[in-house]
Formats: sequence, structure tokens, C-alpha cells
Amino acid sequence: MKTFRTAVIAALLAIWSFPAVSLAAPPPSPPAATQPAAPAPVTKTQAAQDEATELAQREQQASDLQDFKGGAVYLYFGSGVALVLLIILIVLLV
Repeated sequence: MKTFRTAVIAALLAIWSFPAVSLAAPPPSPPAATQPAAPAPVTKTQAAQDEATELAQREQQASDLQDFKGGAVYLYFGSGVALVLLIILIVLLV
């Protein structure tokens, strides 16, 4: 079982040593001549008004908002947390 524990620790160290995929460099952007011109800048007040009108339209479409009951709490463990807990249990119990 000591061999198993050593293999698990070695595998974890190997996985944690690899760089994350998200750190990869983005693809090169096309030359500036082929990129479209930037749109006119939007002011904060105009953006806030657009958002307010969009939210008002969505509120009008959703007629059952008065029946909404909030407050439910959900606890979610991702697969990463479950895997780490499983490995810790295996190492401790072996």
C-alpha cells in the first residue's frame, strides 16, 4: 500500500506541475488593415438607459414574477472537489 500512496502522490505532483491550458497564448490577430473600424463609444448613461429599457421589457413579458419564491440554498461540489476528497480519503485510509 505504500507503493500505492507513493504513486498517488507522484501523479498529483505531475498533474499540478503542468501549466494550465488557459495560460496558452491567444491566436495572433489579423493585421490592422483588415480589422473593422471600432464603433462609436457608448456613454455610461446611454448604456444604463438601454439596460433599463431592456429589463423593463423583460419584466413585462414575465407575468408570473409576483409568484417568485426565492431563498433556496444549494450546495454544489464540483468534480474537482470530489476528486481531491477521494484522494485524501484514500491516502489517509491506506
